Amino acid sequence: MTASSLTSINGVSTGVDTTALIAAIVAQKGTSVARLQARKDLNDKKTTALTAMRTSLTALNLALAVIQDKFNSRTVTSTDTNNTNVTATASGAVADTYDITVKTVATKGRISATLDSRGWTTNLAVASPTDSVNSNIFTPGTPASFAIQGTDGVVKTITLDDSSNTLNGLRDKINASGAGVTASVVNMGKGDKPYQLVLTAKATGTGTTQGVVTIADITNMGSTGLPANNLGIGAGTVDSLATPTTLTGGLTSTASGTATDADFTLNGIELTRATNVVKDAADGMTFTLKQGGQTGTTTLTVGLDKAGATAAMADLITKYNQLVKDYKTASTSTKNADGSINQAPLSGDASTSALMASLKATLAGASSGLPGTATYKTLASLGVTTQADGTLYLNTNTFQTAMANDLASAQSLFVFSGASTNQGVTFKSGGPKTATGAVDFAITKDGAGTLWGTLTKGGVTSDPIQVVNGTLTGTGTFEGLNLTVTGTGSGTLTLSRGAGQAASDLLGKFTGLGGGITTSLNTIFTQNKSLTTQIAQAQTRLDRETEVLKQKFAKMEAAVGSMKAAAGSLAGA
Repeated sequence: MTASSLTSINGVSTGVDTTALIAAIVAQKGTSVARLQARKDLNDKKTTALTAMRTSLTALNLALAVIQDKFNSRTVTSTDTNNTNVTATASGAVADTYDITVKTVATKGRISATLDSRGWTTNLAVASPTDSVNSNIFTPGTPASFAIQGTDGVVKTITLDDSSNTLNGLRDKINASGAGVTASVVNMGKGDKPYQLVLTAKATGTGTTQGVVTIADITNMGSTGLPANNLGIGAGTVDSLATPTTLTGGLTSTASGTATDADFTLNGIELTRATNVVKDAADGMTFTLKQGGQTGTTTLTVGLDKAGATAAMADLITKYNQLVKDYKTASTSTKNADGSINQAPLSGDASTSALMASLKATLAGASSGLPGTATYKTLASLGVTTQADGTLYLNTNTFQTAMANDLASAQSLFVFSGASTNQGVTFKSGGPKTATGAVDFAITKDGAGTLWGTLTKGGVTSDPIQVVNGTLTGTGTFEGLNLTVTGTGSGTLTLSRGAGQAASDLLGKFTGLGGGITTSLNTIFTQNKSLTTQIAQAQTRLDRETEVLKQKFAKMEAAVGSMKAAAGSLAGA
């Protein structure tokens, strides 16, 4: 369009503001684009709100899991205030005291160089760990072979050639062999051969070799003569070069380098272990032995972690209350100053509304399947109550009293639990779809010695289920149920799903793949993709319409201008 036409379109000839007129026409025709853009903008806000809600729900679900863990957590106090000889942690252990005395700690078997009166190495050492000319392990051209045995009793063989004829080369070969030792090169910092080879067993304890580590030169195995190495490693023999199982002779760890087992007394009973981290001496207890030679006794007292559980419950309440407030903001529409409605992104969203209602009812309701004798049946009985605005409040005194009074009953409100009348069948785990209440079971053994079980609820009995590796896995109504089976017999299970577990199942279903939020977000994505296309197409049509109007008004201005010019000429004639 020329400069003159642009000028004329502004109404110079007609006196009409054609630019404003075109804008008004286009704006009227562009209402559909505005509506489409408004829908997309609202969808974008809804996406942001749903994404934030999913984050909050996931955090809430994690808080529920933390509470379950904290119910199993225990505090341990010790009379050894400096933790000199032993420390301990407890999980799920009953409140009790443990008296422990550490005689010796477990050590690793080790071979290191022998030192003379000056502290200089006399074997296993070289002047340079990388120089095979001045500090070679064997005479070049005559490769040497070695056998290594750690305290695990496994024998491995290696062979050095000219490319690995150094102390570092020997170290690397040993470490790559799979032997039960770790080889390292240590710089003593003095003497004519300061770099020494040290072999250390990978595990503590005496193992199968009474704590002895061995390395032997098997280069001249079966023949007489001095060993082929320059490290003072004695000659030895193995029963097979390819797959050795025994090793005799060679250089072994000295008395000071021989491994020892941990030796300690626990509540008056003397125990030995190959490791200093002892997990099997008392149920739920882990003892870490730090120093032997203890003359007195350390008393460890195990108690409930009331502070940890209370903090975890308070964190859950905080996360839930924030979720309630954020949802209210995201779902409540407001009025603008001009009286128009500012629609909230989640206003009228049925899926999130249903979730919040279900979550509130689940946390406030009774736990499913609990026996009538249960001390606590609702979270309210633990001190968790609902306030007028829908948020929760925690009475910490009530909560801690409940923990001290009946921990198992309080804990059952946060887990899927089960009790059995037969010791041969114990509850292992339940899933989101597992039915609760009384379930009868019968375990039999067929002629091949295989165990089979049936489950009965409400008069309906399942098909026989094979017990695999000691576990019976339910199907159908009993999907997700896993029982540990150790023998035949019959009995009854009482299965219950705590309110906390039910809430966790609900949250997992809504936030997981294929859940309500994912479905909503996928729907919005599809809608916005279509809206973006529609907006682009409509805007293209408006742009074309604008150009057409400009051209029409420009022609009109030109025509009016010509007419005025002609009239002026006639008037001047």
